[in-house]
Amino acid sequence: MDENSFLTLLQDTLQCEEALRPELPLADVPEWDSLAAMAVLALGSRRFGRKLKLTQLRKAVTVGDLYALLGTG
Repeated sequence: MDENSFLTLLQDTLQCEEALRPELPLADVPEWDSLAAMAVLALGSRRFGRKLKLTQLRKAVTVGDLYALLGTG
């Protein structure tokens, strides 16, 4: 999956109103919270076949880190 498609998918998953960018810190995404983290874990499993652990997800600092973590980058 290319980066733009991933950003669109993540924006939809998190129900963000603003467009996401790879360099955007997750801390600056208003919708980023524990429920959003769980949604990303489910997305990784369902869409990318990646069984991520919460400890792995906590290491992600930016939206681009999520892209790399899910193995799409």
